[in-house]
Amino acid sequence: MQAVAEREFQIKSCVKCDGPLPTLVVGGDGPVREWECRNCGATYLASLSPTSPDQLRDTVKLSHYFPAHRDAATTLKVKDLERELRRHPRKPLMMSVPATKLDHDLFPVGDEFAVVTRNLSASGIAIVHSQSLVGKLAVLVELPDIGHVQLLLRIVRCKKVGSLYEMGGAFFDRR
Repeated sequence: MQAVAEREFQIKSCVKCDGPLPTLVVGGDGPVREWECRNCGATYLASLSPTSPDQLRDTVKLSHYFPAHRDAATTLKVKDLERELRRHPRKPLMMSVPATKLDHDLFPVGDEFAVVTRNLSASGIAIVHSQSLVGKLAVLVELPDIGHVQLLLRIVRCKKVGSLYEMGGAFFDRR
């Protein structure tokens, strides 16, 4: 008999409002995220099944890209970041931060990985990684006087520098 911790449960409808949900997996191997039912607000710590129907994706909202930091993470709008950094067009910011790739619906794809930040401006961030990255990412950055902040960025440029890649990402808001 399997121990409870080793079991995998699939959730296909909301336990609170009974509305349909994309298949959420609890106790599986996938990356765990915090999801919220758009109908009633019930939350789930689970991974999204890769076989989940695309047409049900709009029934959930991703609450946190980095749930391990959900108590510390703040979500800023691009205009808030502009206000905070308006006196400094580019601010050096060197640190290793968690990142995750996003699909066209801004849902996370795959596991988290680390990137190194180089600098930050009101409109974007420069990052360094061992592989060339494309598309959209979510990163969790710790800003002085603010704390952990989830930022969404679109890779707009990529340049090979020695054995690494330097990429520029433009911030955008999740709508």
